Amino acid sequence: MYRLMKSEKFTLDHPISGLMSSYRQTEMGHFEQFVAAHGACEVANYKGSSRYYVLNESGQEYYEGIWID
Repeated sequence: MYRLMKSEKFTLDHPISGLMSSYRQTEMGHFEQFVAAHGACEVANYKGSSRYYVLNESGQEYYEGIWID
C-alpha cells in the first residue's frame, strides 16, 4: 500500500518567538500499486503549489528514485 501525501507550508504567530514556519501533512489517497501512486504524485506536483510525495508502508518517502527514511 502506498499513500499520496500533501505537504503545505503555513506560518504560526507565536507570542514570544514571533513568526514561525511549519508544515502540515495531509493524506490525499491510497494506492495498491507504486506506479499509480507515483503517477498521481507527478500530476499533483505539476498542477499545484503544494508539494506532494509518496510514502510506503514503512513510512519511507520516495525521493529522486530512492526510498529515504
